[in-house]
Amino acid sequence: MQTVFIAFTLKNSSVAEFFVSLANKLSKTHHVIIFTYATEAHKLILDESISILEWPSRRPTKFADFRFLVKNIREHKPEILIASFGAVNLFILAGFLMRVKHRVAWYHTLTSQLEFKHFLFWRKKNLFKLATRIMANSESAKLDAIKAFNINSEKLEVVPNAVHDPLIQEKTNQNKLVYAGRLHSVKGIKVLLRSLAIVREDHPDILLEVIGGEDEQGLMPELIKLKEELNLERNIRFVGSQSKDYVLRAFSTAFCSIVPSYYEAFGYVVIESFSVHTPVIGSNTTGIAEIIEDEVSGLLFEPGNHRELASQLLRLLEQPHFRDELAEQAYKRFLGKYELNNVVDDFVEQSIIFK
Repeated sequence: MQTVFIAFTLKNSSVAEFFVSLANKLSKTHHVIIFTYATEAHKLILDESISILEWPSRRPTKFADFRFLVKNIREHKPEILIASFGAVNLFILAGFLMRVKHRVAWYHTLTSQLEFKHFLFWRKKNLFKLATRIMANSESAKLDAIKAFNINSEKLEVVPNAVHDPLIQEKTNQNKLVYAGRLHSVKGIKVLLRSLAIVREDHPDILLEVIGGEDEQGLMPELIKLKEELNLERNIRFVGSQSKDYVLRAFSTAFCSIVPSYYEAFGYVVIESFSVHTPVIGSNTTGIAEIIEDEVSGLLFEPGNHRELASQLLRLLEQPHFRDELAEQAYKRFLGKYELNNVVDDFVEQSIIFK
């Protein structure tokens, strides 16, 4: 039985849920070992045959982590290494040096979302040359990887983000809008606040619930100030970071959710909203526009254009039947393209790394 190493963080998150589903699927035919940065409290269910190892460091970037990985490669002789986020560099380098057959890197984040540093880009470009396959979570991410790192397109596969069907459908609150995500300028949160000020003129009881922690120093005070300047004290509620269950419940009761990002490789929040029968108004950019079928499963607007976003919000609020039609199509699109079991099954059955 071949051995597979998979590196990600075990915690309650959609990313972890994806890789746990992949690990469980592979455990039927492979010996699976998970490398985790830290084992946090979670509700994820793993097959009892799967082994779990924790890196020596909090984040696997040190020599001790490299030595730990090499030791386990020698001991277990894996045929496949699959890594995401912080473990990618170590997995690719150690796998290449130890001649592991398949060295797979998951590509989640567009380069436009990252702080540009020449050395880091140079290092990533050269490490990607040592990978045998790179999995992009959208066509936009695939094109970004090809352009930024000069990667041969034949080395890339697109495997969309996916989540389980939570089987949640609660009563919709027509006055409730939801934003879920990091509080960072690239996420377009200021655009959303300015659009809300326009919407409130016709819908004074509208309430925007903002879920997510500050991820840019000084942004939260700016948002508080903008909220006061726009007289939105009664119309916005900042609730900070919350559990995935909380986010899904919030989406389920929302009239719609909004994803106003300037850039997004994919965006789990779009398919999470779809999974609970809630349509999304999103920026017409990169990975967001790949998921939302404009006028079918949601609505799009020009990134940064708060007036157009307000116009789209008003359309839904004033046409609840149209909103319900979008909600139905959003859920159907989720089931057809982004339901976790189906995506993982297709990936394992079709990808050349498992042949």
